[in-house]
Amino acid sequence: MRPVQRLLVVLLGLALAGLAGCVNIPTSGPVDRVEGQQPACQSCVNVEVAPPTAGDSASQVVEGFLRANANYQPGYSVARQFMTQAAAASWSTDQGVTIFSGSTTQEGDDAVRLKGKVLGALDQEHTFRTQAVDLDLVFQLERENGEWRIANQLSGLFVRDSAFETLYRSYDLYFIGATGALAPQPIYLPDLRAPGNVASALVKALLDGPSDWLSAAVSTAAPTRTTLSVDSVTILNGVAQVPLSEDVLQATDNQRGLLAAQLGYTLQQVTGVKKVQLLVNNQAFRVPQSESGDLAVPLDALSPDLNPVPLVSAEQLYVTRRDGQALLRINTNTDALAEEPFPGALGQGRYAISSLAVSVPGTDLAVVTDEGTVLRRTPTTSTTLTTVLDGVTGLLRPQFSRADELFSVGNQGGQQRMWVTTETKTVKVAAPEVFEAGRVLAFRISPDGSRMALIVKSGGSTQLGVARIVRSAQISVEGYRVLDTDSPLTNSTLQVARDLAWSSATELLVLAADTARGPYAPTAVSIDASSVESQTLTDDWDAVQLTALLRPQTSIPVVLARDGRAFRDDGTRWQQLTSDVGALAYPG
Repeated sequence: MRPVQRLLVVLLGLALAGLAGCVNIPTSGPVDRVEGQQPACQSCVNVEVAPPTAGDSASQVVEGFLRANANYQPGYSVARQFMTQAAAASWSTDQGVTIFSGSTTQEGDDAVRLKGKVLGALDQEHTFRTQAVDLDLVFQLERENGEWRIANQLSGLFVRDSAFETLYRSYDLYFIGATGALAPQPIYLPDLRAPGNVASALVKALLDGPSDWLSAAVSTAAPTRTTLSVDSVTILNGVAQVPLSEDVLQATDNQRGLLAAQLGYTLQQVTGVKKVQLLVNNQAFRVPQSESGDLAVPLDALSPDLNPVPLVSAEQLYVTRRDGQALLRINTNTDALAEEPFPGALGQGRYAISSLAVSVPGTDLAVVTDEGTVLRRTPTTSTTLTTVLDGVTGLLRPQFSRADELFSVGNQGGQQRMWVTTETKTVKVAAPEVFEAGRVLAFRISPDGSRMALIVKSGGSTQLGVARIVRSAQISVEGYRVLDTDSPLTNSTLQVARDLAWSSATELLVLAADTARGPYAPTAVSIDASSVESQTLTDDWDAVQLTALLRPQTSIPVVLARDGRAFRDDGTRWQQLTSDVGALAYPG
């Protein structure tokens, strides 16, 4: 290979490494006492990581390096042994992760080419994004003390897709949404093993604040410049002791309570943590939920109102009948389904209802009528109907947020538009990126209210996307990004979608298919598209619509088939609930 070509390949490799940003992980861990478990590994060096051996070929050195840098060790000391002293000293391992598939071939004595595909990356906030670019990187090797060693000036980590799946773990950081609930931000960390190391990495990431993408929709209760005062979180007898800098003293009582909730929800993912104790200058720091003795906050004392998934009181499914459009309420929490007509004109079938939505507490109902041209609203205990929108066309199924905002999408003036209705008024929602991407076919608001997931038709295909909901002087939907459901990283080939619902705070249930002809099946998709899992259907029904009753621990999805049958997932199989259904909705 000519020197210019080699330089270009190396530069390409460095650019690919730059796709991923800073990933702060601890280089040492505190001693943990975790109840009910054997003592965890404290050095956390994966036993599968082996240093180079004498006489290794250039190809063996590169393969050894790739294995070692995929396995977390403090300072990646073993991986550095495969490099020259100069390269090891300059290698910055905290510049993120490039996830790839491919293989190496040796070219001459002193060069090894890594060729394949970049499938994903962890960015500066530890968040995952799929990628689809070619990887062509040449490792240049030199003799040092008689052994081949990598001489490239590398940045970040390179992890094969198979290693990423087994050696990295998904976690959520919790920030404060504009609706008052906590909003999760998924991140990935290497398998740190020791609970104290996991807790330390999570708290550092939380105090760094939300990602650039999510930051406009959420906030944090940690005062500016608040950090860990020492480099680790200690877990002792189930209490995660979080030592914070004096900057946290600026927080009000309300902020202290919210910060404790952010920390509590984040650290509940760590094995053995039952309480959170905030420390300043080695002294316990009082927060409103603190216990009187050690001033620790029990995780089970955190307000359920902050839960990203709101509490829905009743398992009432609202459906319309295809023969006459009568609106019914069905109690699905009984062995024998109890049906009752909705009061007034809606229950009598006097309006042709094409879609409907129910508020989170089940107090209000919205229906699209008159062939998609009118949006109406009514309390669920009243026969009073209020017209929300009229003179529009193509109204999609609306949705209430947990803040009782009613979102709707339809056509006006020859363009698709979005509106939000509160108790007092209906206003347009600015969503230029969404409508520039294509025509919205369906949308759903996240349980915490900070995101909107959408199915958008662009050309002859559809795409699944997510945007953030920004509530300032006016509500806007911004930062639209496509979720790749056709990725080798997740072994998925989904090309089209027709409906969706949130099945948890961080996961969507999507009616999707490999081709437009179907069959359409419920598919679980994480909000960063790092996980896509289709469900196998045992019936021949053609799914056209779905809804999900959210719970803090699980959800109850119901799917509507084209022939009007409604099926509920009981955890092991889909069971038919009822038939002759035209539209359906659970609260939320």
